[in-house]
Amino acid sequence: MQVLKSIPGAVVLMPLALLALAGCQSDPDEKAPQCPVALTRPDAASVVRYDGGGRDLTNLVLSAKLEAVKGACKGQIGHKVITAHAHAEFLMTRGPAAKSPATEIQYVVSVLKNDNILEKKLYTQHVVFPPNVDTVKVTGDEIQFSFPTQRGLSGPSYKIYFVLQLSPDELAANQKALEGRQQ
Repeated sequence: MQVLKSIPGAVVLMPLALLALAGCQSDPDEKAPQCPVALTRPDAASVVRYDGGGRDLTNLVLSAKLEAVKGACKGQIGHKVITAHAHAEFLMTRGPAAKSPATEIQYVVSVLKNDNILEKKLYTQHVVFPPNVDTVKVTGDEIQFSFPTQRGLSGPSYKIYFVLQLSPDELAANQKALEGRQQ
C-alpha cells in the first residue's frame, strides 16, 4: 500500500474514460476492478475560525469548506492492482479579522480496507488571497494511491477519507450545527 504525494496544485478531472482502460480480460471469470470509494464526513468538512474576541463577522479569521474530492482510477486485471489519484477542493473565505492575506488549513487523508485504517497522512493547504479578494476556490495536491486486489477484494473494499484536521472544539461546533439542521 503506497500513498505518494505528487505535483502540488495539479488540477485533475474525473474522466470516466480511464475506467475503460482497465486492460484486457485474461480470465472470463474475472471482472475489471472497481474504484475505491472517496468520502468525507459532514462533521469534518468545514471550519470557521475566529480571533478570540467573539463570534461575529468582525471576529472572523477564516471560513473553509472541503467542497469535493475528485479523482480517477484504473486497473489492469493481469497485475491485480488498482492505481488511483485524487485531490480535495476547498472554498476558503478570509474574514475581516485575518491579519495576513496568507493562511493555511490542514487535512487528513486516510485509507481504510474493510474499515481498518491502513494509512493516514496529514496535508497542509496553503493559500494567499489576492488583493481585494476574500473568497477563493483552492485545489489541493494530487495524491497517488495503489491498491492490491485479488478475488474477493475489489476497489470498493477500500475507502479513502478526506477530512479537515479540526480541534476538539471545532469538531464539537460542527456536530452541534449538524444536529441543529436535522431538527
